[in-house]
Amino acid sequence: MAEPAAPPWGQLPPVPPKPGVVPLRPLTIGELLDGSVGVLRRYPRPVLGLAAALSVVATALNVTLTLTVLRPVLTLGELTGSTHSTDQADGLAGGALLGSVASGLVSALATLVLTGVLTAIVGKAVLGERMTLHEAWTQVRPALGRLTGLAMVTGLLVYGPLLAGLALAVWVVSSTNNLGTGLLVFLPGAAVAVYAYTRLCLAPCAVVLEKASVRTSLRRSDLLVRRARRRVLGVLVLAMVVGFVVSQVVQVPLLFIGLARHGIVGRSLTDLTTTAIVLSYIGKGITQTVVRPFTAGVRALLYVDRRMRAEGLDVALTAAAASRSA
Repeated sequence: MAEPAAPPWGQLPPVPPKPGVVPLRPLTIGELLDGSVGVLRRYPRPVLGLAAALSVVATALNVTLTLTVLRPVLTLGELTGSTHSTDQADGLAGGALLGSVASGLVSALATLVLTGVLTAIVGKAVLGERMTLHEAWTQVRPALGRLTGLAMVTGLLVYGPLLAGLALAVWVVSSTNNLGTGLLVFLPGAAVAVYAYTRLCLAPCAVVLEKASVRTSLRRSDLLVRRARRRVLGVLVLAMVVGFVVSQVVQVPLLFIGLARHGIVGRSLTDLTTTAIVLSYIGKGITQTVVRPFTAGVRALLYVDRRMRAEGLDVALTAAAASRSA
């Protein structure tokens, strides 16, 4: 592709159009973050409405599990060493495990749906086009099977090395009683997990916006990220840090206010622990209404940015914006 001609001496280069949340040119890191916030502002009903609904379901499930399944587990230390107590402890531990798995599956499904819908909305938000939740869901629904398969494959490729390294590190520490050696054993698995996550992070966007298969979307993500792995990883980490800070700003004061209101003096450790867990889930549900769409929006805009840099997508988007305004 030929380089664009430089503007005449003393004349400023043309300003790229900005019909939507970001200018139609390769984006800076600040524009990626600001553009994601712009998606939340411009499409509050489909974005925040869906995120709030999913957060309410996940929070209700987590609180219910805490009050019904996890609370008895917190009292296991009070059980005697009899056979009856041992059987009871095993049953409670098994129930807690099943409850945790159910909660994790609901959370994963919520993240999956929200990521797909946000990606579809960002595809329209770049050009400033309107999109309702029904329209976004209509576009994402046929891709849910591929998104689920993609989540399973990427989960295996990312969390497999991480869990293997963790298991090996635990074995080394238990055998040698040397925490430093265990950390050194764990680091290679963590590095492989980060490397795999960076290479595959844009695959969900390819599934939704390009209607690609699981294998094709993985290849597309690797191709788009290949020459910019450090920048892509930096943007994703920065988005996670911003989301974490926002979460703590809400969750920590809520936890302290809740504990102070319910009182601490004279209450058992089990009651305090249960209250703290419930409050943390409620705070997490509130913050995830904003944090999940924000991080998903950053990833979708990062996909658009990589296509503009690697494939000249900005030219096609500019032409599409010009045809709409004509």
